[in-house]
Amino acid sequence: MNTFTYKNTAINYSDSGKGNTILLIHGFLENSSMWFDLTSHLDKRYRIISVDLLGHGKSDCYGYVHTMEDQADMLFALISELRLRKVSLIGHSMGGYIALAFAELYPDNVRSLILLNSSAQPDSDERRINRDRAIDVVKKNSNAFTRMATQNLFDKDAHNLFPEKIEAFTQQALKTPLQGIIASLEGMKIRIDREALLHFSPYPKLIIASKNDTIIPLDDIKNQVAGAEVTFEIIPGGHVSTIEQEPKIASIITSFLKKNN
Repeated sequence: MNTFTYKNTAINYSDSGKGNTILLIHGFLENSSMWFDLTSHLDKRYRIISVDLLGHGKSDCYGYVHTMEDQADMLFALISELRLRKVSLIGHSMGGYIALAFAELYPDNVRSLILLNSSAQPDSDERRINRDRAIDVVKKNSNAFTRMATQNLFDKDAHNLFPEKIEAFTQQALKTPLQGIIASLEGMKIRIDREALLHFSPYPKLIIASKNDTIIPLDDIKNQVAGAEVTFEIIPGGHVSTIEQEPKIASIITSFLKKNN
């Protein structure tokens, strides 16, 4: 693993492989370790950069609120440090929100955009209220919140099919510091609508959605991609497709990148 400094904040990242660069962006309560299996499918053909976002993994917190734009600016600083011009972005959940923010802020640096179990729409009013409630719970007992939140991410059958992987995922989530959890909840709450990027951006786009995703409902994604020039794939399972459907998403992503990278 490597470290670089962004605005006096230590950021942890990995760098492997050779070729056109793919930037992997994990989601809320996740860290760069979530990409280990997918990286093994990609790093023989591409250069893979996987980052611990602000307040996650081994990266430090930057402030009380980590907006999607804050995270995108940090990622741009990293690729600038590495002297990379264009990258393909793969973002899971909150990582997709950040990928969209990056694409809006730095369009000339985007080769392609892949969203896993993510959305281009902002939080609804109800979702914002729920984030405030979550922040109150986190302040009282962050471990209880994290355990509850991670268990709700998976399809009902996944706990029987992948118990060890889900427990490892939960243990990584429990390492997320209190400030990092709150800062991300605050940042997601105020993110803006970027659905226009799905319709009017020039680079290739892939969206993978899961049938039983309770965090990002499939019908919402169907509405967002209607009429957009987007490759759209629907897969079984719940929100964490990198665990529940890892071979399938690896195949979909590899095929998309071969055509568009």
